[in-house]
Parts: sequence; structure tokens; C-alpha cells
Amino acid sequence: MFYECNCLKNIDGLKYIDTKDINNFKGMFYKCSLLSDVNGLKDWNVSNSENFEDMFYGCSSLSDINGLKDWNVSNSKNFKCMFFKCSSLSDINGLINWNVSNAYNFEGMFGRCSSLTNINGLSNWNVSNSTNFRNMFNRCSSLSNINGLANWNVSNSKNLVGMFYECSSLTNVDDLINWVISKEVNLVCMFRGCSLLNISPLKSWDISDFDYNSMK
Repeated sequence: MFYECNCLKNIDGLKYIDTKDINNFKGMFYKCSLLSDVNGLKDWNVSNSENFEDMFYGCSSLSDINGLKDWNVSNSKNFKCMFFKCSSLSDINGLINWNVSNAYNFEGMFGRCSSLTNINGLSNWNVSNSTNFRNMFNRCSSLSNINGLANWNVSNSKNLVGMFYECSSLTNVDDLINWVISKEVNLVCMFRGCSLLNISPLKSWDISDFDYNSMK
């Protein structure tokens, strides 16, 4: 709808749109590079949507997403690259109460969000149905704290490839020690480019015959 509207700054007028029957928001604000907040969407009814893929992809000025805090996303299946390349986004605490329990795809959701320092806003998420976390935090180069993921249930995941690829500020993964990992999961390059990171604590994961070096 606003695909590559790279001069769009204000979306307050969109609060009058009736969105209750919309089931797909894919790419709606794709590369709206001057959009800095989404407060105009705070009253939207998105409860019927199953797809938020690429919705704010490349919104490089977007720094405030608190306007989404009351969204009912419980029917969504797909959050792929929703905030990919939102390089000004540093605070995602507004998402803490999102019900994502039906989602299966988080691929690249916060990829290249280079201003993110922590992801505590995701600590309450139920991701137990997801099979894909590929590149979810790819190149989040300021991310230094991932304890918000300590209680995540990723046991159904088949794909963790590049999940923290080039998160160059990460120094430890102790918060992931208790993750239960499927024996079928792909972990290749999960921490590739995390130059400060020691992944030896993850040898407690019960993955027989797996080459832990392939994660780096």
C-alpha cells in the first residue's frame, strides 16, 4: 500500500482505517525510510491478520514502535523480516505482551537492527510453535544482552541458521544453556562473526555428533 514511499513521515491519518477484516499486511510500509514512529496505528484491529512479512522492512528511521503494544497478533503465522533493516530501532519493549503462540516463522524479523542493544521485550513470547528462526537477529551489531531469550522454548525449531550472525557485541551465551534443541535442527553459522563470543557453554546441549565449530 505504501511500498517504497520514501518521503512518508506521518501516518496519523491511518487511525481511521477499519482493518478488522484484513488478513495480510505484507510489505505495507516497505522501505518507508523517513517513517520514525507508528503511533498512528495504535488503535488498529489486526486480530484477523496471518501475515506481517516485510511490513516495516527498511524503515531505517523507525525508532518508536510503542504504538504497536496493544496489537492482537495471536492469529499471525508469519513475522518474516517484519522489522528487517530498521537500523534506528533500539527499543522493542512495546512488543512484550504480544501473543505470538501461533507463529511458525520469525526469519529475519529483527535482522540488521543495528541499534538494538537488548531484546528483553521478547522475554514473554511463546515461540514454541515456530520452526524457523533463521537470521532473526542477523547483524544486530550492538546487541550485547540476550537474556530475554533465556526461557524461550525452541524445541520445535528446525532452522537456527545465522540467528545471531555478526552480532559482534555479544560476549556470552549463558542465557541459552537451558534451551532444548531438536536433533534435526540446523545450527550452521548461528554465531558466525561473533568475534567476542565463547560458545563452549552450549556444549551442554544434547546434540550428539554435532560439530559445534560449525556454529562459528
